[in-house]
Amino acid sequence: MQGTLVLAVLNVKSSYLRDVEESLEGKDDIPDTLQWWIGPESAWRIKTFALDHDIHVYSVGPGSAELVELAQENNAKHYGEVIACQHILAFKDCEDTKEVRRLFKKTGLSPRLEVATGRFAFWKPDDAKYRTQSQPKS
Repeated sequence: MQGTLVLAVLNVKSSYLRDVEESLEGKDDIPDTLQWWIGPESAWRIKTFALDHDIHVYSVGPGSAELVELAQENNAKHYGEVIACQHILAFKDCEDTKEVRRLFKKTGLSPRLEVATGRFAFWKPDDAKYRTQSQPKS
C-alpha cells in the first residue's frame, strides 16, 4: 500500500476519556502522536492518546500531494508547542517490512507501523494495541 505518513511525535501523554494531559517525564515515557496518512485514493488524520492507547481516526477525503504541506501547517498551528519531532515518510509499499525498517531507521524510531489494509497506516509509539475507546465531542 503506497502512501506518505506525516508523523508528529508529541512531548505529552494524554487520555481523551479522562481529559488528562501530562508532560513526558523521561525517555521511556510513551508519547501521544498526531499523524496523517496520505494515500493516492484517500487521506486520514490519526491521533493516538498514550495513557489509554486510544486512537481517533478521521477520513479527510481524497489524497493529494498538497496535503503533506497542509498536514504540517495544521500540526504546527494546533500542536506546535507540544511537537517533539516531526517526520515525513514516503512509502512505496508500507507492508514491505524491509522498506518500513529502512525508513524508520532514518528517524531513530522503532519500526512499529500498523496497517489498516486499504485504508491507512500509522506508527505505534509502543507495542500496545491501539483501539478507538472514545468519541470526540462535536
